[in-house]
Amino acid sequence: MMKPCWRTTDHIVIAVSTGIDSMVLLHQLLTQYADTYDQLTCLHVHHGLREASDNEAQFLQTYCQERNIPLHIHHLDLTSIAEAGRSIQNEARRLRYTWFDKMMYNLQADCLLTAHHQGDQLETIFYRIFTGRVDRGPLGIQTCESRGLYRLIRPLLTTTKEQIRTYQQQHTVPYFEDESNTSNAYVRNDIRNRLLPDIEQNPQLQGQQLLKLMDVHAEALTLFKQRAQQFIEQEVRQKHGNQWYIPRKPFNQLSPHVKMKVLDIMLAHFESVVTVSERTYQDWFVKICSDVAQSTLMHTNKWHVDIVYDKLVIAPAMKETIPTQQVVTMAGIYRFGAYRIEIAEHVFRSHEMLHIRTRQTGDRIMLANGQHKKVTRLMIDHKVPQGERLHMPIISTANGDILAVGTCYHHMTYEQYIHIQYLGDDINEK
Repeated sequence: MMKPCWRTTDHIVIAVSTGIDSMVLLHQLLTQYADTYDQLTCLHVHHGLREASDNEAQFLQTYCQERNIPLHIHHLDLTSIAEAGRSIQNEARRLRYTWFDKMMYNLQADCLLTAHHQGDQLETIFYRIFTGRVDRGPLGIQTCESRGLYRLIRPLLTTTKEQIRTYQQQHTVPYFEDESNTSNAYVRNDIRNRLLPDIEQNPQLQGQQLLKLMDVHAEALTLFKQRAQQFIEQEVRQKHGNQWYIPRKPFNQLSPHVKMKVLDIMLAHFESVVTVSERTYQDWFVKICSDVAQSTLMHTNKWHVDIVYDKLVIAPAMKETIPTQQVVTMAGIYRFGAYRIEIAEHVFRSHEMLHIRTRQTGDRIMLANGQHKKVTRLMIDHKVPQGERLHMPIISTANGDILAVGTCYHHMTYEQYIHIQYLGDDINEK
């Protein structure tokens, strides 16, 4: 076991399966490390998938009672998951940690200890490499990590399986052997039971080299993050509240790993866990590098990511509310969605009323040379994002003549008398 990384005043909780690893860890806590904590509690999950599960739970109950250790047992029903053909291992792990989180809160405990050892570390590195899970996170398991109100600690992570077996034999630690661990039907079992042993049997190969690779990979991730943060500081601009603009050209010059880290950091402004897959990011990169002028990359209920001409725009999700048309008959200041509109008295000397509305099919403006241009074309020329085109105010007369189009156009006769200001999307949240 490593040097304890908990305090002598801590209430520590150990997850015990009754296998050799967790029973050895529990024995160590009760003997040589008994004075390193204030209180000890055991948690056991009864998966109900094997006939031996009842015997294991009963054994642990007796073991803890004899040593005055509080024990809590949780029964899982995985029948429906197995019948549906879903991964029992993944689902069982999720349910276990959901219960662990709940119990740690109820117990007001400080640290949860699990018996993951060096073999589990090598297995995890191997699994993540050959399943392509190498770009966004660490290759290995962390020795200590925060899970909100408590710390998850793996004290045996640098201990080999051979050392655990030696300790068990020296101290005659009782344990149960899980027969399902010998089945190679599960990917991780296949790695543990077949692939890694085959590697170790080859004198020219060393599974331990995976640990060095893990350290190199961790350092590379740190460098990617530093480069991403540097890019964000130099190139990314925040506008209109929590809306971010990323220039496409310099973004395209980054390596794919740094691009993913940039997007992970930016999307973390809107959600605690970024769930966009590496494959999705790769699809985004192809579009961002293309000649497409505007495109929706992804919209969720928390954020939107869009290509808008020479920028990548990341913004909070907004309700798509189109402002209602207004009819005005006097000078004043008017609000139209995220726009502030000021109309002077001079305009009403020529027009009894004005309409403040959004664009309509066939809308045209008159240019200084007497020619006409479609409002749609005007907005494209001014690189107005597609989403904003639906909300941009158009001021027209009762006859349909357009005097102003948002911040893009003012009829030369009324340029001094109509002022339109964009206040930002964050106004709509208030």
